Amino acid sequence: MLKKIAFAAVLFQVAVFSALITQTVLFASTATQAADVQPSESVAVTDKECAAATWPNIPDRCLERVEARNSITTLVLPAGQ
Repeated sequence: MLKKIAFAAVLFQVAVFSALITQTVLFASTATQAADVQPSESVAVTDKECAAATWPNIPDRCLERVEARNSITTLVLPAGQ
């Protein structure tokens, strides 16, 4: 019984190691290529285009940036309950 458990553990370790090696080999070049992508050209966006833009294709220039405010929440518990 103990031999079967040990053998299963060894097979599991080999499978995990093989999966990690495969993932590293297959996806290492893809991540590097994706990180090196340069924008092909900058596109000028007019106000008319911003008004007609729909989600998810809204240009960054059309999005309004808002600073986050500090939010304070007060919890009041009734006494004697």
